[in-house]
Amino acid sequence: MSTIESNLKNQPIVLISVLSQPVTTPPPSVLISTASSLTPNTSSPAIFHDDKPIEKYYKKNKQILFEFDQIVKDIRFQLNEQLKCLEQRIETQLSILSEVQEYFRRRSDVEFDYAKNLDNLHKQIGQRHRAQKARRETWIFQSIYKLWDTIVQDTRTHVKYHTIMSDICGKYMYDKFNEIAEDTRRMFMKCKSVGLASHEDIYKVLNELKSTMKTYHQYQSESKQAEQKLSNILQQIAKIKSAKKQKTMEKRVEKRQMKYTETKVKAFKARNDYLMTIESVNAALQKYCSDDVPDLIDCMNFGFHTSIAKCIQMYLSAQENIKRGRQITIETLNRAIADLDTIVDKQKYLEYYSSIFTIPKRIKFEPHKGDEVSTVNAQVLIRDEMQSRFIQMQNRLASLKTENDEIFKTIEATEQSLMENITTKNSDVSDLFKDLNLPQNNSKNARKEIEDYYVEKFKQYTLSSNLISRLQARHDIMQKALGATPPAGAAEDNNLISRPIKPKQIGRAPILGRPRLFGGKLLDYIQVTQQYIPLIISSCVSAINRIGLHNQGIFRVPGAQVDINQFKDAFEKGEDPLVNITGREMNSVAGVLKLYFRELKEPLFARDMFDSFISCISKLNSIINLNYSTKLT
Repeated sequence: MSTIESNLKNQPIVLISVLSQPVTTPPPSVLISTASSLTPNTSSPAIFHDDKPIEKYYKKNKQILFEFDQIVKDIRFQLNEQLKCLEQRIETQLSILSEVQEYFRRRSDVEFDYAKNLDNLHKQIGQRHRAQKARRETWIFQSIYKLWDTIVQDTRTHVKYHTIMSDICGKYMYDKFNEIAEDTRRMFMKCKSVGLASHEDIYKVLNELKSTMKTYHQYQSESKQAEQKLSNILQQIAKIKSAKKQKTMEKRVEKRQMKYTETKVKAFKARNDYLMTIESVNAALQKYCSDDVPDLIDCMNFGFHTSIAKCIQMYLSAQENIKRGRQITIETLNRAIADLDTIVDKQKYLEYYSSIFTIPKRIKFEPHKGDEVSTVNAQVLIRDEMQSRFIQMQNRLASLKTENDEIFKTIEATEQSLMENITTKNSDVSDLFKDLNLPQNNSKNARKEIEDYYVEKFKQYTLSSNLISRLQARHDIMQKALGATPPAGAAEDNNLISRPIKPKQIGRAPILGRPRLFGGKLLDYIQVTQQYIPLIISSCVSAINRIGLHNQGIFRVPGAQVDINQFKDAFEKGEDPLVNITGREMNSVAGVLKLYFRELKEPLFARDMFDSFISCISKLNSIINLNYSTKLT
């Protein structure tokens, strides 16, 4: 039995009876007086009764406590399930990685047996995959699964192999995959400790909420008892006609009224603390599910896809040196590597397990019987204290945000160092065809040191962000209660479109290889090629301006699909097929330009700017209508 439950059971019988009685009549009005004499006055309104009494069913303390414990139990269960799911996710990744590793090991064994044995290997892997299809249903949510599938499907085309390829697959790559698996498991255990620390932080604020809830209901009960006692003594005075006896009762009335005032102030403070703690807990849960879980997944997977990509790129280098006819295979694998995207993997995984990773329902305020105020109020008796707390919280928030930004900058610098440590491992094995010396890796200890520092800073950043989120929730609700104005810098210029602040991202990976022109990201392509206006846009627009503006149905009449595909392939290779274009092919030129914009992974007009564009257009229409109305008048 918990301490709160035992305390509630030890409450006086009077308190239990008061809690169980429904509100049918308003309590007597009391006027607090500071004078030495007190005259009964039942017609004046009480300063504490800021809400009209209504008939309503109120939950008992035990019921409220039971429901809260059930909520905490559900949250605790969900948090534990999240860690289990994340562990399952890592095991899935390692299972896929193990399959890729097994593939290369077995390929080394069958390299000398040539095409027949290699075809048998392809069939065996396909059969095992089909046999374990039920166990691998979540593989499709990993971008490395597409890479593995591409490698397996490409096995039929592997008909010429050398001893060097056997050495690469059987020695270096096998050891490299073992290293990746070891690094991934080690990183998961460290990040799991961060997740457990975040869970402990959430459990701490939930316990704080439980304590404030108990205090709130206790003080509300005491306030009701004091109010009842004051009402009884006032009724007694009203019945006494003797002035001498009334004077004798005045001290008792004054004492009861002081007690009533004291308990009411405590009740106000307890209610405000209860409401602020609820907001703090909800903010903590929101922050954890919205930001911490994705960041935790990013931290667990940091360098995982990059390491695999580098290992596979080494395999591609060997393929290029064996035969140029493998170019089609190389391009296919390059596309699979380019599709390695930890953000997409994370989003698919969270969507698949949406019931587990969803944000818990917001905890609602459970009012005490007779208390209908569900917001934080700055009562006269506690306004100065709240103002002081608000200023202190503002200063602390500013300090914490500055410190948090510095921690994130340190994380970004550490990520860069860790990524440099990963990318410095040479994936080009051309030298193996000359001296057959495998590259040595002596940076393992250095990576572990950087890794430990990175995870520690990530832990500091996560816990600091959680604290800021909770304090910000308290700050906002206190600011609303006090009627304080936001800082001057928060005002927005209505004449400008405010770009949303880009969220901080943990574990941002570099761009691998040359990004695709069609079906890729425009910013990634510009960053790698340094073409601030891609060739396809400048060439197509120039051709249309020169000879296509008078073509009937330009951008409406479809072009020849064969010509569009030829233009697409040429632009993808970096060539300009529109140098000697004729007017008859203008519809195909417009078609390939439309196809390019249509296949962009992210639209030209960013989704995060959609609301700003709509708001700008609405304001512009309002200004035009206003000007038009002014001219009419």
